[in-house]
Amino acid sequence: MRVRFGDVSDWPFIYALGKLGISHSISPWRKQPMEETLKYRESILSGFWTWIQKSGSLVFIAETSVDEGQPSLETGKKRSIGYLVLQTSSKEELTGVSQGWIMDLAVLPEWRGKGVGRKLLKAAEDQCNEQGISYLGLAVSSHNVRALHLYEQFGFAEERKLMVKQLE
Repeated sequence: MRVRFGDVSDWPFIYALGKLGISHSISPWRKQPMEETLKYRESILSGFWTWIQKSGSLVFIAETSVDEGQPSLETGKKRSIGYLVLQTSSKEELTGVSQGWIMDLAVLPEWRGKGVGRKLLKAAEDQCNEQGISYLGLAVSSHNVRALHLYEQFGFAEERKLMVKQLE
């Protein structure tokens, strides 16, 4: 498995996986049919690559050899298995301190728990270090226990809480 910088040719993979992973990220507080949520997510994703380019954000793609872990006649072919979008020009909202910000991270379901997310996070952290950025942030739903565990193991700490109340 390796991590490389992504480009526009990776967009179909990012778009498809970005839709697939949304069900794990939705807060149980948000009472909305999944089809409405997916429609909204698609509208966000449709402009995501343009935003990535305009903001100077970076995309990291985790990939594996097609023949890694499974027999194949096509050796040397690569398969994308996860991505991370890193904004390196972010500012912390209260202090204005420069920070990297992970805008999105997704891994194919069959590759979760196999170190893909960790490799993507390491690539983002290395990029921030290369640019002299001292902080790396992200947002995650509090019910997404698997993601929370990964981030905590990687050294992320809770800084704030986003709270919501459903109104009548």
